[in-house]
Amino acid sequence: MLKRFLCLCLFCLCFIALPVNAAGITNFSKLVTADYWIENNTDGDSIILDSQGVEDFNKAIREASPMVVDLEKYPETLGARTVKGKLTNFDALDEDLYLRGNKVSDNYKGILRDQVNAEAIKGSVDVRYAVVVRRSNLRNLPTGEGLFYFAADKDFDALQETALDPCEPVAVLHTSENGQFHYVQAVNYSGWISTYDIAFTDRETWLQFVAPKKFVVVVGKSVKLKTWNETVEYQQGSRIPLNHGDDAGYVLTVAGRGKDGNLDKVKVKVAKNMALSEGYLPYTSNNILCSAFKFYGAPYGWGGLKNSVDCSSLLYDAYRTVGIYLPRNADEQENSAGAHIKLAKLDEAGKLAAIQKMTPGTGLYMDGHCLLYLGESNGVPFVLHSLGSYYNNGKSVRTMRVVVSDLTLERHNGNSMLNDLTTAVEYK
Repeated sequence: MLKRFLCLCLFCLCFIALPVNAAGITNFSKLVTADYWIENNTDGDSIILDSQGVEDFNKAIREASPMVVDLEKYPETLGARTVKGKLTNFDALDEDLYLRGNKVSDNYKGILRDQVNAEAIKGSVDVRYAVVVRRSNLRNLPTGEGLFYFAADKDFDALQETALDPCEPVAVLHTSENGQFHYVQAVNYSGWISTYDIAFTDRETWLQFVAPKKFVVVVGKSVKLKTWNETVEYQQGSRIPLNHGDDAGYVLTVAGRGKDGNLDKVKVKVAKNMALSEGYLPYTSNNILCSAFKFYGAPYGWGGLKNSVDCSSLLYDAYRTVGIYLPRNADEQENSAGAHIKLAKLDEAGKLAAIQKMTPGTGLYMDGHCLLYLGESNGVPFVLHSLGSYYNNGKSVRTMRVVVSDLTLERHNGNSMLNDLTTAVEYK
């Protein structure tokens, strides 16, 4: 599935990147700022869900989306079969893969399978508890090396699942054979993370990161904080425990890793600024638009690479600023909780009519891609999305950034994005 998506949407890597001047993508200054869309969003400041409503909606997401878990209630022990089932997804290794432009050998693939160390699981697994200490990649297999479906590709790592931010709690389920990676469950994904990017702790301390009583949320594109001699980056939606705050600023409790691999909680002072919010933002349409636009012009970051966003994490990050934790991937977001508008069987006029009734901030979904609806300008619907490529007269054009566009952009199959829309989801 992943390779098919890349073949269809990323064949542009064989072409020289072209300037983005095509009809469909706009650089018109009025349309590429949140202010314009907020000014034209009539009910944009209305509360969509209050705090209890957000809590209830997150519960509905977990019920609809198996990948999203309630870490507070995560089992302390898991069966061997359950853990092995998570570890032994080797689908990516069934394909031809390339490492630094060279085809990966069967021997190399065998080494990766061995590193999973599944045979070491003999009985039930006692869950251990850790906190992420720096922004870190979550991998499909226990290696940090990038593997790609095309020799020339350097952007779409076949093993990259997502990225986790500092202070994110994870349940640790297993360790690779060489001890360099741990298999972990995060709030909406599981995978392999570098041993050196997490710090172990006891369950009681871990729960202070799972459900902090007081916290700040990153509502800018990102925030960098210095911990000891290291500066770490927290991407939008990151939640950092708050020790206390006053008019001058905040004292935050951040996660550090001691020499023994265990958690050291470090207090960091930071001045109050527009990139941090004490607690979640109110869930309004305008707050979603404002958060998402912080990424306008940012590079396309497959699975969170380049410290940026792909199409689904753009929505994920914006929505977690208001406390809603969506599934990580677009197909799971499309099928999760919310008010669903089925578009697949509608003609172009029917789709346009349906879109006109949608709330700005609605997620729009098609095979292999998702977009954030902004509203209309002169009767034309516009969207914000992290776009890898589009087609122009049948030729692939590499974009690789977060753009504002209408829905006329051509896709691999010759259809417009409007024609290929399958579902819209209002998250409420």
